[in-house]
Amino acid sequence: MVGSRTETLLLMVDESPLAVEWRTPDGRNRPSHVWICDLPTASLNDQLPQHTFRVIWTAGDAQKECVLFKGRQEGWCRDSVTDEQLFRCELSVEKSTVLQSELESCKELQELEPENKWCLLTIILLMRALDPLLYEKETLQYFQTLKVVDPMRAAYLDDLRSKFLLENSVLKMEYAEVRVLHLSHKDLTVLCHLEQLLLVTHLDLSNNRLRALPPALAALRCLEVLQANDNAIESLDGVTNLPRLQELLLYNNRLQQPAALQPLASCPKLVLLNLQGNPLCQAVDTLEYLAELLPLVSSIFT
Repeated sequence: MVGSRTETLLLMVDESPLAVEWRTPDGRNRPSHVWICDLPTASLNDQLPQHTFRVIWTAGDAQKECVLFKGRQEGWCRDSVTDEQLFRCELSVEKSTVLQSELESCKELQELEPENKWCLLTIILLMRALDPLLYEKETLQYFQTLKVVDPMRAAYLDDLRSKFLLENSVLKMEYAEVRVLHLSHKDLTVLCHLEQLLLVTHLDLSNNRLRALPPALAALRCLEVLQANDNAIESLDGVTNLPRLQELLLYNNRLQQPAALQPLASCPKLVLLNLQGNPLCQAVDTLEYLAELLPLVSSIFT
């Protein structure tokens, strides 16, 4: 993560330094995983068959490089979640054997003490450490049991469960090499690791328990279609400065006032917006407000 001192970022284009202004996608310029800049006009030589971009983080002695070929609109350099071990550490055979033994012991203890919440949580964490995808279904079952045993921490457990599901989804998406992510009907309460979804073009968050679309959502620079129907969304702070967003489906949520839609004005390609089933649709001036706020949106359903 890069802090707010953007002078620590140096952009090299075709091996020449280029002066640019860096900003975060949400415009807050706080420490962020994602920083963007605009290239000055005529900064690229059209005669070259390709362009090499290199970003150097001088404060951390790190750099990344990508190539943009002539005639293409985008080029990417992205670290592998698996290779970087972002969600779990690579285990040696010896460590795996030890953890597997610990898991079996905890399961035996849980059979003797079915309401031991610490035992249940330890089982979940051991499964995550060993193989999060292999144990995904079993982990969700233990979460359900743990919420019954420890209702005082139900909200925390819901958020932790959501975090683990997002991590699993990122891993699956990377293995499948796709840019479409379906997260509907997963009972999600929070959205985590959105910086790992930078290349996603279609995102389905429908039928969950989300109350907001957080500012970190602005990191999804390639997002074209966002479905977030049937949630409990009250805030759209994250739907801001999304340069490719074309369709936004938000029916059956809890948007109260037309002013909550103000962030959408920063999405230049938005053409379809579905707000049916939201309380704001009952306001008499909603359509007039939207026509003024979003003049380029051709289809608005209320």
